[in-house]
Amino acid sequence: MEVLTLDEYLGRLGLSSPISDFMLDKLRLPHGLTLRQEKQLEKEAMKAAYEHSAKRNAAIAEYYEKIAKGEIRRKTVLERRIEIANGHEDNEATQAARRKLIKDGIAWR
Repeated sequence: MEVLTLDEYLGRLGLSSPISDFMLDKLRLPHGLTLRQEKQLEKEAMKAAYEHSAKRNAAIAEYYEKIAKGEIRRKTVLERRIEIANGHEDNEATQAARRKLIKDGIAWR
C-alpha cells in the first residue's frame, strides 16, 4: 500500500497546480496580436484551462477512490512532520518541525 498525500499524488500526474500552464510559453509579439488572433488565443486558453480542470478533478476523485479501496493511505501528521524535519537545514519549516519533534521526544532522523 502506498502512502501519499493528495499533493504528492497530483504531482506524480503533473497536475499539482490548480492553474493551467498553457499560456506560460506563448510568444509575445513585439507589435501585439490582431483582434482575431487575440480572440483565437483566448479561446484556446479557455479550452486548455477547462481540460486541465477536468483532468485535475478526475485525478482528485481517483485519489479518494483509491483511499476508499485501500490502495493508498494518507500520511499521518507525524509522518508529514518527520518528512519536513528531514528537509534542508536552512529551511525555517524544517527547523520548526525538528524543534517540535525534539520537544515531543520523537526521533526524526
